[in-house]
Amino acid sequence: MECRIAKGKYEDFKCDALISFQYQDGPNLNGRLGKVVKDAYKSGHFKGHSGELFQIYPLKNVRAARLILMGLGKKAKSGSENIRKAAGLAIRLVRKLKSIAFLPVDDSAETIAQLIDGAILGDYRFDQLKSEKNESLIRTLSFFTGGVDIPQTHIDAFRIMNEGTLIARDLANMPANLLNPENLASDAVDLGKAFNIPVKVFDEAQIKRLKMGALLGVAQGSANRPKFVIWEYEGGPSGQAPIVLVGKGVTFDSGGISIKPAEGMEAMKGDMGGAAAVISVMSVLGAIKPNINVVGITPLVENMPSGSSYRPGDVLTASNGRTIEIISTDAEGRLILADALVYAKRYNPKYVIDIATLTGACVVALGQNICAGVMGKDQGLIDALLEAGQQSGERLWQLPLWDDYQELIKTAVADMKNTGGRWGGAITAACLLANFAEGYSWAHLDIAGTDHEETGNHPYRYKGATGFGVRVLSRFILNEAGMLLG
Repeated sequence: MECRIAKGKYEDFKCDALISFQYQDGPNLNGRLGKVVKDAYKSGHFKGHSGELFQIYPLKNVRAARLILMGLGKKAKSGSENIRKAAGLAIRLVRKLKSIAFLPVDDSAETIAQLIDGAILGDYRFDQLKSEKNESLIRTLSFFTGGVDIPQTHIDAFRIMNEGTLIARDLANMPANLLNPENLASDAVDLGKAFNIPVKVFDEAQIKRLKMGALLGVAQGSANRPKFVIWEYEGGPSGQAPIVLVGKGVTFDSGGISIKPAEGMEAMKGDMGGAAAVISVMSVLGAIKPNINVVGITPLVENMPSGSSYRPGDVLTASNGRTIEIISTDAEGRLILADALVYAKRYNPKYVIDIATLTGACVVALGQNICAGVMGKDQGLIDALLEAGQQSGERLWQLPLWDDYQELIKTAVADMKNTGGRWGGAITAACLLANFAEGYSWAHLDIAGTDHEETGNHPYRYKGATGFGVRVLSRFILNEAGMLLG
């Protein structure tokens, strides 16, 4: 889908639909179209309530085929998320049209990204496995800016970040019989070739040579063998310390011997949402080409029950020599991340950020699809991620990571245990990771409450995987590279 700046007068712009966002406070459009909007308010057919849609056609002395009014509610209560949702609702109405133009909302320098987010994400459908497709016909999205100068490169960057989110959605929505560790590693290699980014894939023999006992322990119960995938994007100067992204890639999580309840287990095909996000961020970088070095690491496994599965009570030895007593085999994500975080150190990184659908406890703490949890010891890194979350609309909330919590994962049998009990579960999971994220600045993103949309009623989150993490991490990296998008 092409995104571009629209120029000229609204009335003279030829397209299938013009979309105008209006507040409940009253009409805010001038000229010939302004009179049409005022008449809609005056007649009572449109009031500007949040989520309200009103379509006007045919139009006289206007080249566009129709005008769609989209309500934003009271201006004082409106915000960036409201604009994203409104754009997502509006795009649903016009999916069978080809050319759409958005009229500006307030200061376009601040709102155009939100319009692009809502439009591209709201147009998404996962119907690859259906015999009948519900394909969008939209080819062009044009954006009026109200005279504000916005470079096309910024428009392209916003589009690419959202297209990256759609890649992550497709990966996480794919069923596990079609996307096991080998398939996902192959997809990563194909994407790397498409964007000219080197991708290495370690097989089980190489993983054993690296002594990644925690990762191998999780993988040993599945017939689908593990993979360890590494992307190396080199856009910055040679020798520049890279940012390393680590994404949890459990392509199906049954819980293992500590098996999950049957109800809802089908959603566990998406327990590789962190890996999907990292893979997609790397594709975003390959398209935008910022001047920065970034490494992406995705440990890929299945967690299955079998006669060869690891068991509660087992002790695994990670690649840094630390030992972990297994209390629950359903606390597997932190184990594969542990070995990946140890591996990340060899890059002498500036930052390491891991992203994972890690704990149900984070959902309990922060709710569903509101924000993700972020933890770490470098407050400067945390603050930069929080800012990127606000900019991108993928909001983060900081949880504490005080050393006191380490007491909850102590055990008499090994260096630590893989769960800390019922209380503070999101934090104790991060505490375990902290034992392997040593010698560099590190942050942990727990996206368990934001990776999946249950209802299908959200304006720009289609039912299934949300692709959360791509926009916030991409925005963080672009900020670090000096590509300030406003």
